[in-house]
Amino acid sequence: RFGFRHFSEPLCAGVRAVKATGTMAGFSKAGQSTRPLRGLGPLVLASSAACWLASGPSFAAPSLRTAGTALGTEAAAEPWLAAAGPSAHGNFAGRSFQKTQQAELPGETGKASDAVSLGLAAAGCAVAMRAASEAAAPGKDGEKSFMDKFGVIVYIGLWYVFNIGYNIYNKKALISYPYPWACALWQMAFGWLIFVPLWILRIRKVPKLSVSQAVTLAPAALGHLATHVGAVVAFFAGAVSFGHIVKASEPVVSSMLNFAFLGEVMPWQVYASLLPIIGGVGLASASEMSFNWLCFGAAMGSNLGSASRAVYSKKVMGSGNIGENMDSANVYAVLTIMATFMLIPISFAIEGPSAMLKGFKVASSAGGMAFMWQMILSGFYYYMYNEVAFLALGKLDPVSHAVCNTMKRVVIIITAIFVFRTPVTALGVLGSSIAIGGTLLYSLAKNKYSK
Repeated sequence: RFGFRHFSEPLCAGVRAVKATGTMAGFSKAGQSTRPLRGLGPLVLASSAACWLASGPSFAAPSLRTAGTALGTEAAAEPWLAAAGPSAHGNFAGRSFQKTQQAELPGETGKASDAVSLGLAAAGCAVAMRAASEAAAPGKDGEKSFMDKFGVIVYIGLWYVFNIGYNIYNKKALISYPYPWACALWQMAFGWLIFVPLWILRIRKVPKLSVSQAVTLAPAALGHLATHVGAVVAFFAGAVSFGHIVKASEPVVSSMLNFAFLGEVMPWQVYASLLPIIGGVGLASASEMSFNWLCFGAAMGSNLGSASRAVYSKKVMGSGNIGENMDSANVYAVLTIMATFMLIPISFAIEGPSAMLKGFKVASSAGGMAFMWQMILSGFYYYMYNEVAFLALGKLDPVSHAVCNTMKRVVIIITAIFVFRTPVTALGVLGSSIAIGGTLLYSLAKNKYSK
């Protein structure tokens, strides 16, 4: 059985290489005193757990055998939908699914995978919280703290680990429970379990907003909702790798919105760098074996939501008068709260609460604790990768940000192809490479030529 083992070895080697080259980014200087790298143990443990989890056979998507087939012509274009989990009444845009059955996996193997996943999540959360606290606390007697020296590596490592974990467990949850709007709502609401206790325990300052300030944030929350729901629907309808290829075209949408609403005109070199993105996505789409318009359209909708949120933030929220204690983490938490309330009526209207509940009961009875862990970890990883992303991007210059963001997408695409055994063609690989390379070229050109 082919799993993720062949990819785990270079991933582990990359982790070791990053640790070995930590001083290249200027985290330590000659003549300064250093102290033991406290907190490095949990990070090493988390990285080791990620590599071990990746090399385990249960990390790969389980083989499925179906007792029925999906209704409609989409089943032929989307083979995995015929085996899309145990739901008896899945419903999306009028499309329903017959009951399917999932092949039983060895119990001990599934439990081991869940245990390691939980351990990775706990270790990653602990490191993230410690990183935030050390970043806020000054070192004694002018001595640099661990996060002063290695904060960038810690944040980027957690950003990648949480993002990979989310993409894998989100797809597994959607296979078992084919209700993308319900999954998106669950993942959005899960963040409440993280930031609300932090506010109650006074670990994080409680944000304070007036009604007018909340109204100001509402369009940004709507863009946040569209970004997340569009991505979940895209990953539900098609391959994770293809969804990320389409999402790589976000700079094209962003450039159009910046021109339309802000009147921003960039140098021709920046616009020229968009051509490889357009051509690469087009080539990858034309050669994608599992291409469907729902996946493509939802991914583009996610791009539109993300770009709209950025444009609105630049035009309206740039004044900074959006409330008290509204640092980047609290802004994201407030947007999550508002987006959750917006998403509840929309998801109920599209999929229906009774159908959601009935499908969840069927998926839970068929998948047991394995399915429950898929849902829990997808929600946890979703919030944490966004939380850590804010911390990581705040410590990076624009060029480093562009490189890290591009490599993150490359790692996710490669991971998804191996884990879910996504068939790819030579033209698909070429198109993906051109599109992703184009996003990096665009970021570098914008940083160099834009004033």
